Amino acid sequence: MISLIIIFLITGIISGFMAGLLGVGGGIIIVPISYFVLLYLDYSSDYAMHIAIASSLGVICFTSISSIRTHLKLKNVNFIILRTWVPGIVLGSIIGSYSASIISGEVLVNIFICLAFLIALNMAFQRDPIIISTDIPKSKFINLIISSLIGFMSVLIGIGGGSFSVPTLTMFSKKIYEAVGTSATLGFFIAFPGAIILIISGSNIDVLPPLSFGYLNIAIVLLVSSTSVFTANLGAKVSVNINKTTLRRIFSIFLLFTCISLIIEHYII
Repeated sequence: MISLIIIFLITGIISGFMAGLLGVGGGIIIVPISYFVLLYLDYSSDYAMHIAIASSLGVICFTSISSIRTHLKLKNVNFIILRTWVPGIVLGSIIGSYSASIISGEVLVNIFICLAFLIALNMAFQRDPIIISTDIPKSKFINLIISSLIGFMSVLIGIGGGSFSVPTLTMFSKKIYEAVGTSATLGFFIAFPGAIILIISGSNIDVLPPLSFGYLNIAIVLLVSSTSVFTANLGAKVSVNINKTTLRRIFSIFLLFTCISLIIEHYII
């Protein structure tokens, strides 16, 4: 039990720092670690990924608040984008979390592997952002589609959306610090409705771990959040003065190993 507590505390330290630093969302770290721990504790693979995703979203609710406060002080948040994208982000989050609740655990693992692999490749090989416009689209409908897709895909794998929203914002000519700060703020509007839906949808499942509210496990949330809220703040401060290229490549290697581990566990062992 002590070892498990230490694992989740360390997970919070790393995930919070990377969320604040790169705007990638700590969920990309929290989900696979939580999944492996739940399997180690002999919980069914039918629900392990659901629990990992819901608990990650719960952590992101806390982490994003800490990160948002720092980015607001640094003036890295674009409020015009927030007003434009939040409705679609929330809509996508609701649809995505409901979809996750009715998808089997095996399919969710496959979705996580595929999207995490694509994120890793993007981090490893994209040096300069691809610019497609000098600003976000003027069309409200196009903005709704873009933001809804970000919310939908993010919730499906339990992340705050930075892996999708940061590169999207840089494609619309937003500076990296502005993209990271705005993405961190959008992360709360992805995580909160997603967590609520997964709490409700898992409320009738009887074989979940102790201290579970629906699919969200409060023990995981509290342990990871207790350290991530502090390191997210630190990561946001460090993000202004550090070269992210090397860090992105290191993080991409971590993601690739995570994908390989999931494939081995899921299909080979």
